[in-house]
Amino acid sequence: MHTRRAFLTAAGLAAALLATPLFAQTPGQPFVAYDDGLANGWQNWSWAKVELAKPIGGAKPIRVEGDPWSALALHHDAFSTAGYSKLTFSINGGVNGGQQLWIKAMVDGKAVESAVAIQPKAKTWAQVEIPLKELGVEGKTIDGISWQGQANPYSAYYITRIQFE
Repeated sequence: MHTRRAFLTAAGLAAALLATPLFAQTPGQPFVAYDDGLANGWQNWSWAKVELAKPIGGAKPIRVEGDPWSALALHHDAFSTAGYSKLTFSINGGVNGGQQLWIKAMVDGKAVESAVAIQPKAKTWAQVEIPLKELGVEGKTIDGISWQGQANPYSAYYITRIQFE
């Protein structure tokens, strides 16, 4: 009786590990980018003053404050938005509120033009849902999302529970 054995070389093991995704998107489940911390391979690529996991009332949102045109920017290896219909997040305008933020998805590191803007209210949490169609990325492959301030500096706001649904 002859038994076949499979041997995995170091090069073969490295190739197998590289082919295995570091995150798993599960159809029908939210793809979480941030909830009390970055998740599923998301990274902070911001060009604003960002403090991750800022403890506030039992939660750990992202605190963002910025100079003109600065942004909270979250990056991920390119992934398809197929199976998702919206971006959702919770945001609080902090002490002052009224920050003018443009929300944009990124494709190949470049912002996709959209007309999606919000102004969070002072000291109030709001749940925001933005259809991916409005961001111009429904069924497309993206590699990030950003919340960009406008021509004026802006005071701190807080954001958490960022996910694709």
